[in-house]
Amino acid sequence: MLMAMGTSRRSILIIFLFEACILGMMGVIIGSVLGYVSSIMLASYTIPVPPEMYFGLDHLPFLITPENFIIAGVFAMAINIIAGAYPARRASKMDPVEAIHDV
Repeated sequence: MLMAMGTSRRSILIIFLFEACILGMMGVIIGSVLGYVSSIMLASYTIPVPPEMYFGLDHLPFLITPENFIIAGVFAMAINIIAGAYPARRASKMDPVEAIHDV
């Protein structure tokens, strides 16, 4: 539809990738908040282990670090951009007449 109004193929590709990035950012933010809340709730539970097996530890330590959220967010955004690249490329190469006909 945008190509029928004169938008370039490159602009359509950028629009689709930008939309994928926005959706990815929303997912990362919501996932990070829910992950942090569930991590806080699970931190109160301990997993007992035999002390002789882990050098005197009686339970597995649970540590929440910002690096975990950063790595997960970057990985999720990379996967999201890769997943959005194919539909963006396909939409930018679509014939305007065919796109309008399919609607």
